[in-house]
Amino acid sequence: MGDLVKGMVEPLAKRWTASMSGPLLLLWLSGALIHLHQRGGPGHACVKPGYLAKAGCQVAQQGAPGAAVLAAALVAAVLLSGVALSAVASPVLEVLAGRWGTSAPVVAYARHRTARHARRRAALDARSREAVPPSHYGPEALVTWQAQSAWRRDRALRSWSHYPRRAADMRPTSVGNALVGVCEQIRRDYGFDLPVCWGPFVECLDTAARDRLMASATRVLGRTQALICVLAAAAWALLLPGFVAKALWVALCAACAWGAHRALCTGTEAYCAHVCDAFTVHRIRLYRATGIEPPATTTDEPRSGTVLTDALAMRLAPGESRPFRWPETP
Repeated sequence: MGDLVKGMVEPLAKRWTASMSGPLLLLWLSGALIHLHQRGGPGHACVKPGYLAKAGCQVAQQGAPGAAVLAAALVAAVLLSGVALSAVASPVLEVLAGRWGTSAPVVAYARHRTARHARRRAALDARSREAVPPSHYGPEALVTWQAQSAWRRDRALRSWSHYPRRAADMRPTSVGNALVGVCEQIRRDYGFDLPVCWGPFVECLDTAARDRLMASATRVLGRTQALICVLAAAAWALLLPGFVAKALWVALCAACAWGAHRALCTGTEAYCAHVCDAFTVHRIRLYRATGIEPPATTTDEPRSGTVLTDALAMRLAPGESRPFRWPETP
């Protein structure tokens, strides 16, 4: 699963964009405001500086050069924290995808989460089927009920489609199930093994299609970084006095973390749907770029994709050969 996350999201995603700086700036700004509030405002922050502000106050007291050095140090701290945030985003995304380890407690919890997702998939499958309207509804009420039922059914069908079909492929997280589900769907429909074919497929895409995939992958990585910032903001509770203030701040961070995680799951599902659409439209480019004969009919599609995957992975049987049909160059 870790290789799948790195292979699909990380090479395409930009490490840092302007939209990713918002959560990081909010993290530092919230900590600074809490610290200044505890010290009685900016005018009293250096009267009796605490341990965190002592060095900064000593530098700021050196006049204009000290203020310039302090401003440069603050900018450098934000930039370095942004570099660190970009570095840890990919490992955190792997953890969110289900890479938890093999210790006994972790395996037991992962089994519990996997069974929960299996039950949710079964419930979504049942909700996506046609329901029977109540018998006492009149014609006008029946039309309204059918419209509302169609919204409910379509939403359940979209959510159910992001889950893998086989029970052995289920993962303990929504992010992991979406990534595994898209691999299973592409293998079932086109015969491609996504971890093998993903790199060559991205290389043969045109610039516009690659930029759209990059934007979608960057959105996933950016929402991962936003979730990290929200979780890190809970540490500012140590600056607050009293148990009630600390509890309220942690509860607020927990609510924001839940929203950030839901946004990450939604972004991952949209990214996986985008990957499926890209293969649907542009898969012929992969056949032409590798010189493997494309399928002639829809029935031949999975078999041709399997041959292409085996050729790329050097898994052809000893003595087996496949002729190349390279496109004519202008």
